[in-house]
Amino acid sequence: MDSFCRFVDSINERTGRIISWLFIPLTLLVVTDVFTRYVLNKPWYYLDFNIQIMGVLTVLGAGYCYLHDGHVSVDILVTRLSPRKRAILDALLFPLVLGALVPLLWEVTEGAIQSVQMLQLYKSFLDIPIYPYKVVVVVGICLMLLQGISKFMGNLRIVFPARSGGNS
Repeated sequence: MDSFCRFVDSINERTGRIISWLFIPLTLLVVTDVFTRYVLNKPWYYLDFNIQIMGVLTVLGAGYCYLHDGHVSVDILVTRLSPRKRAILDALLFPLVLGALVPLLWEVTEGAIQSVQMLQLYKSFLDIPIYPYKVVVVVGICLMLLQGISKFMGNLRIVFPARSGGNS
């Protein structure tokens, strides 16, 4: 159980650190777009890249964000709880995570498979391929789901600590 959690945590940590570098080209593309649109009065038609880079950052960064407790929570309530009570609350709410991510994963996987089969293009000025992005969305949701399972297992360890000196 511990090795699974360490493995998932390390994958999301590495993924988050690697994809964070995408903020550099995204920033350059947005600055270029704003400059050409408002200073040169010539709209730049490569916004599709901005959208896809931001999407990759979002979906591949979700597991990293979950690993570091960066998602929205009601901090005014949670911070007043002891670590054990917080772990109990998180463990009790874990079915909501599953209830959201499993159907989402199912749907986006079906869409990604169809997109790859037809080599779907993003219908815009450039007609760039959209199917690689859809596959990345599936990977990102898988990483977030795995991170949720890892967090759940960690919460169970806090709620039910191992007893020392027993036949483990």
